[in-house]
Amino acid sequence: MIKSAFFFFFYLFFFSTLLSGHPAESLPPMDSPPSTGPQKYLYPLVGDWIKGPVRAPAFIIEYVDFQCPVCKRYNEIVNNLLKDYPGRLSVIFRHKPSEAHPYAFIAALSAEAAGAEGCFWQMANSLFEKQEQWSNSSDPLKLFKEYAVALNIPEEKFMNNLRRPELRKKIFQDIQSSLVLGATRVPSFILSGERIPNPESYEDFKILVEASLIKSKKTQVHEHADFRVVLEGKPVDFSAAKYQSRFGQEIDPYVHLHHGNGRVLHKHKKGITLGYFFKTLGMELNKNRFVLDTGEKYEVREGKVLLLFVNGKEEPLLDNYEPQDLDKILIYYGPFDYKLISKEISLVSDEACIYSLKCPQRGVPPEEECVGQLGSDCQ
Repeated sequence: MIKSAFFFFFYLFFFSTLLSGHPAESLPPMDSPPSTGPQKYLYPLVGDWIKGPVRAPAFIIEYVDFQCPVCKRYNEIVNNLLKDYPGRLSVIFRHKPSEAHPYAFIAALSAEAAGAEGCFWQMANSLFEKQEQWSNSSDPLKLFKEYAVALNIPEEKFMNNLRRPELRKKIFQDIQSSLVLGATRVPSFILSGERIPNPESYEDFKILVEASLIKSKKTQVHEHADFRVVLEGKPVDFSAAKYQSRFGQEIDPYVHLHHGNGRVLHKHKKGITLGYFFKTLGMELNKNRFVLDTGEKYEVREGKVLLLFVNGKEEPLLDNYEPQDLDKILIYYGPFDYKLISKEISLVSDEACIYSLKCPQRGVPPEEECVGQLGSDCQ
């Protein structure tokens, strides 16, 4: 890991001098691996380049070196898989330039510079298709500028983008994530959240994708439930930013809230319970108490009850209850007062059907965020 970091900082120094005449002293240092472990890197992240539906049933994360001949061969395989599984497969691209390839880093930076103009995938294709040309050149940057101009990117804008420190930081973040995951070779692949050995052929890769799609059908859902939590007469406001997710930054990939809506729960996997959901928000729910993420406790005691109502009926499972599509859920803590409870039940929202597309007459839900898929003027 130390050796890899040394080589990449050497590349950075060399190419920064080439581009601007002096080292890029302002580049932020590589961050330490997150204490939360590698799990988040097994899924799409904000800033990832994504080709295909952002919530496809199966997805491939690939760590790639543009100067690697094997990566070029796998690029063709992955593109063919996308053609064979339209709407069901997406590809997430991450950089892993190797110290064995002297032009790999500047190639990655060129792809990011083109990406800043909406042409990442087009530049990536050019880099792979013309790999032998620029790999054997004494001046690869000259060729990269030509590729950019061919994509209708002005040369001056392309060169300015190459100097942007945030684009270099993006590459280092990709490298860091590969190190955290132990993805030491290029290319390396993750299929639907699981590390896989590199398939020997297109047919072998296709078998793995098919298996992933079958598994997805068994475990993944996209359901929505209206919910309301009332503690001592006060509803909890789940629209606060700390409870909200966005694509690539989900608090949990399988159950979350988003679009600033704190009234509709989104579930993407079978087996998710209310106890699990509240745990993802830093809260606790069980038959004896409800604990907010602030540490404030609401415990069952004389004169105080903690009850779960689903579709107007009391549900004894409480924390072990698995929300179903279009459920209307109330979690109530306070005195047992039938009229008060009935009023709170009536205040549970009725929006889940919009998100589940079950009441089209009431409109359509907000679209999922499309991270990494910029509009393009490339030809």
